[in-house]
Amino acid sequence: MTDINLPDVLAEVTAEFMRYEKALTSNDVAVLDELFWVSPHTLRYGATENLYGYAEIQAFRAGRPAQGLERVLLKTVITSYGRDMATANVEFQRNGSP
Repeated sequence: MTDINLPDVLAEVTAEFMRYEKALTSNDVAVLDELFWVSPHTLRYGATENLYGYAEIQAFRAGRPAQGLERVLLKTVITSYGRDMATANVEFQRNGSP
Protein backbone atom coordinates (compact mmCIF):
# COMPACT_ATOMS: atom_id res chain seq x y z
CA MET A 1 0.00 0.00 0.00
CA THR A 2 1.54 3.30 -1.07
CA ASP A 3 -0.58 5.39 1.30
CA ILE A 4 1.31 4.29 4.40
CA ASN A 5 3.20 7.13 6.08
CA LEU A 6 2.30 9.90 3.68
CA PRO A 7 4.72 12.64 4.76
CA ASP A 8 2.09 15.32 5.43
CA VAL A 9 -0.17 12.94 7.37
CA LEU A 10 2.73 11.52 9.36
CA ALA A 11 3.86 15.06 10.24
CA GLU A 12 0.35 16.01 11.39
CA VAL A 13 -0.08 12.88 13.53
CA THR A 14 3.41 13.26 15.00
CA ALA A 15 2.65 16.86 15.99
CA GLU A 16 -0.59 15.78 17.69
CA PHE A 17 1.22 12.95 19.45
CA MET A 18 3.81 15.38 20.80
CA ARG A 19 0.99 17.68 21.93
CA TYR A 20 -0.53 14.70 23.75
CA GLU A 21 2.81 13.78 25.33
CA LYS A 22 3.30 17.31 26.62
CA ALA A 23 -0.25 17.42 28.01
CA LEU A 24 0.20 13.98 29.58
CA THR A 25 3.41 14.81 31.42
CA SER A 26 2.22 18.26 32.51
CA ASN A 27 -1.25 16.99 33.52
CA ASP A 28 -3.04 19.36 31.16
CA VAL A 29 -6.40 17.63 31.59
CA ALA A 30 -8.24 20.02 29.25
CA VAL A 31 -5.96 19.15 26.33
CA LEU A 32 -6.03 15.44 27.19
CA ASP A 33 -9.83 15.48 27.20
CA GLU A 34 -9.85 17.35 23.89
CA LEU A 35 -7.60 14.80 22.20
CA PHE A 36 -9.78 11.77 22.93
CA TRP A 37 -12.80 10.89 20.81
CA VAL A 38 -15.96 11.47 22.86
CA SER A 39 -17.46 8.03 22.40
CA PRO A 40 -18.21 4.88 24.38
CA HIS A 41 -16.03 3.13 21.74
CA THR A 42 -12.85 4.95 22.79
CA LEU A 43 -10.27 2.70 24.45
CA ARG A 44 -7.16 3.60 26.40
CA TYR A 45 -4.69 0.97 27.50
CA GLY A 46 -2.36 2.33 30.15
CA ALA A 47 0.56 1.00 32.14
CA THR A 48 -1.67 0.13 35.10
CA GLU A 49 -5.22 0.45 33.78
CA ASN A 50 -7.46 -0.32 30.83
CA LEU A 51 -10.21 2.23 30.25
CA TYR A 52 -13.30 1.68 28.14
CA GLY A 53 -15.24 4.69 26.87
CA TYR A 54 -14.57 8.40 27.04
CA ALA A 55 -16.29 8.77 30.41
CA GLU A 56 -13.89 6.29 32.10
CA ILE A 57 -10.90 8.00 30.49
CA GLN A 58 -12.07 11.44 31.58
CA ALA A 59 -12.73 10.25 35.15
CA PHE A 60 -9.28 8.64 35.31
CA ARG A 61 -7.61 11.86 34.14
CA ALA A 62 -9.51 13.97 36.66
CA GLY A 63 -8.59 11.70 39.56
CA ARG A 64 -4.96 10.80 38.99
CA PRO A 65 -2.09 12.46 40.85
CA ALA A 66 -0.54 15.46 39.09
CA GLN A 67 3.01 14.65 40.23
CA GLY A 68 5.46 12.02 39.02
CA LEU A 69 4.21 12.03 35.43
CA GLU A 70 7.57 12.67 33.80
CA ARG A 71 8.90 9.93 31.57
CA VAL A 72 11.53 9.23 28.97
CA LEU A 73 10.35 8.00 25.58
CA LEU A 74 12.50 5.03 24.61
CA LYS A 75 10.84 4.17 21.32
CA THR A 76 8.00 5.81 19.43
CA VAL A 77 6.42 4.30 16.32
CA ILE A 78 3.81 6.35 14.50
CA THR A 79 2.25 4.91 11.36
CA SER A 80 -0.39 6.47 9.18
CA TYR A 81 -2.65 4.47 6.90
CA GLY A 82 -4.02 6.70 4.18
CA ARG A 83 -5.37 10.04 5.34
CA ASP A 84 -7.93 8.88 7.89
CA MET A 85 -6.21 6.48 10.27
CA ALA A 86 -2.99 6.31 12.25
CA THR A 87 -1.52 4.55 15.24
CA ALA A 88 0.98 5.81 17.79
CA ASN A 89 2.80 3.34 20.02
CA VAL A 90 5.36 4.27 22.59
CA GLU A 91 7.74 2.49 24.93
CA PHE A 92 8.72 4.61 27.89
CA GLN A 93 10.42 4.60 31.26
CA ARG A 94 9.33 6.63 34.26
CA ASN A 95 12.03 8.77 35.82
CA GLY A 96 13.59 6.82 38.66
CA SER A 97 12.25 3.43 37.49
CA PRO A 98 14.53 0.57 36.48
